[in-house]
Formats: sequence, structure tokens, C-alpha cells
Amino acid sequence: MIFVAIVCLLTFALNMINNRFNLGDFRVYYTAARNLVFGGPVYMVSFDDGSGFYKYSPSTLFFFIPYIFFNFKIAEIIHFFILGTAYWYTMVWISRLIKTYFLTENINHEAWLLSISFACILIHFSRELFLGNINIILLLLCCFSIQKFLTKKDLQGSILLGIVILAKPYFLILLLPLILRKRWRALAWLGLTISCGLIIPFIYPGPQKSLTFYGDWIKSILNHQGVFPGMTSIDYLCNTIFPSWPSWGIFAILISICLLFATFILNNLQTEKQQRTFAGMADMNFMFEWFLTIALLPNLIRTDWVLMLFTAPLITFNIYYIASKKQYWWIPVLIILFFFYSANSDDLLGRNLSHKILQSGLMGLSNFLLVVVSSFMFLNLRKLPPSG
Repeated sequence: MIFVAIVCLLTFALNMINNRFNLGDFRVYYTAARNLVFGGPVYMVSFDDGSGFYKYSPSTLFFFIPYIFFNFKIAEIIHFFILGTAYWYTMVWISRLIKTYFLTENINHEAWLLSISFACILIHFSRELFLGNINIILLLLCCFSIQKFLTKKDLQGSILLGIVILAKPYFLILLLPLILRKRWRALAWLGLTISCGLIIPFIYPGPQKSLTFYGDWIKSILNHQGVFPGMTSIDYLCNTIFPSWPSWGIFAILISICLLFATFILNNLQTEKQQRTFAGMADMNFMFEWFLTIALLPNLIRTDWVLMLFTAPLITFNIYYIASKKQYWWIPVLIILFFFYSANSDDLLGRNLSHKILQSGLMGLSNFLLVVVSSFMFLNLRKLPPSG
């Protein structure tokens, strides 16, 4: 908590001193929420430089309405510190989930290990705070959601996941583990949650305007996918290596990875049926599948590289696993991968080298390799019964 607080305060102070405290993404949310209340345009108009278009669902906009009771500068500061608190609590919650469900015992110096995990995503943390984006809040809601599903609280878990999907529909990929694990009750509550969220704008601001909103929302999503090169995606990496890479290649990659992931889940289900399994394996498998799916998102869609912070749960798992099992030979491998994972920093590496690593696709490749390394660690962990 002290580490995160110091970083947040330093970031806040330095940006204020250098007159760079301007949460561009938050300005978009704030302005769009004001326009929703006062009848102005919400979609298809830029509220900030660059990609300053509101791209979330109309129902998500209601969560930003409380901010408009403050002037923008005060709302900006409040949002900044809410994000900082969300980062701290997300890391603590991830640690709690790993200790509870991944059965990694004999962990010494846990606070230091968690601080190292946070340091590994520090570049993405800094970028998120600079923009005022809400990805860390979505990650926190995903962590809450899986914990509710594992404790058989399907209604709460579905509401939390529904909020995330309404904000960013590509989280629909999390339906895959729920479907294959036949969590029909959770899926039913999730469908009801999303339906209610989609209906809210028909109550306010009304049917006619909401239909316009939804049409513009779909156009905004399609435009966003077309504008962003998605330099962390596998599709971008393949396009860089193979100049003749087809435009439909991104769909082929998505289908292929979904099939591989489905095979992985089905193998987990088959393993859970064997008599040799230990109590808690099903929960451990489900948790890892959840983290794995979220971490793959930067490699599957075309969007900003800030989504790389979705790999934070797997990074924390890697560090805890090494400390628990004392397999220190993994450290050099992770150092190399972390270097490229956090390489988009003009301050640390210089603009030329930093941009070259990002534009060559190495940053996205490192994320994918972290997923692969985490899978090897998990499969090795699963072979060992708990000692406690």
C-alpha cells in the first residue's frame, strides 16, 4: 500500500508541476456524461485530441454521471485517486486469490513479492493514470466476479461480469470457460444483467434517442478497431513478419486461440474427473482459465497497449510460484520477457528504441510468451498435491 501510494503521489505531483495533469480519457467520459444529461452529442464526436471518442455502451455512461456534480478539475483529481486505490486493491485481491486457489504455500516476504509484481506493470500503471482510463477497475471487477463464481454466488458474479461486458464487449470471451464448465445458472443471470443494462437507456433518455446511441456505439467500436493498429496483437505481429498477411487473419487467429483454449479447458475437466485429483483442483483450474483468458485480450484485439496490464494476475502468479517452489532458474527468462513487456517507455529506453520495440510487435509477443510460461508453471503446479 505504501509503495502504490508513493508512486501515485509522485505521479500526481510531477504531472501537476510540469502542467501535464490532463486525464484525456477521463475528459471523454466526463464530457459524454454531461452531454447525456444536458442533451448534447455523446458518440461520433471527439472530446479530446487523438482518439477522444466515447466508445463504451450508453448504460456504462451512467456510472460517470456522479462526476458531473463537480467541476472538471476536481472530478479529475477524484478519479485519479480512485484509480490509484483500485490499483492497490486489485494487486492485494490478486494476491489473495492466488494464495487461496493456487495452493502456493511457503511464501516468505509476501509484501515484497507483491511490490515486485506491481513494479512489473508500473509502465502500464503510469500510462493508465496519465490517461484516466478505467481498465484497472474492469480488471478488479473481473477478480471479484471469479471469486463470486467460485463461492457459488452466481448472481453477484454475473452482475459484476455483466458490468464489465457492457463497458467492453470483447470480455465476452470469458463466456468460454463458463459455457464449457456448464455454469448455466451463472450464464442465465449474466444474460439478464446485460439485458437490463441495455434496457436502461430506453427508460432515460428514451427509446428514440437510445436507438440512435446504440447505432452510433456500434459504429464507434468498428471505427476504433479500424483506426488502432493493435501493435500488441498477434495479428499485427504476423502482418509485420508476413507482408501478404490477409485482412481476415485476425479472425483466423481468434478462432484458433479459442479452439486451443477450449481444448485446454476440456483437458482440465477430464483431469478433474480422475480419482487422483486433489480437493480444490477444479477451483484452481477455473481460476487459472479466467486469468489466462483476460491476459490474452491484448493479443487478440486491436486496441491500445495499455491493456497489457490485464496480464497482472499471471505476472503475480509467476513471481509467487518461483518464490514458493524455489525454481529460480525461471528468473532470467522472466527478466527478458518483463523487459519487452514494459518496453514502451520513452523515459527509460529513449523514444527510438521504445517505439521500435512496440512497432516491431515484440511487446505483444512478450505478453503472449508470458501466457505460455505461466501455463507451464501452472501445469507443473497441478502435478503436485498440496502439502498443507
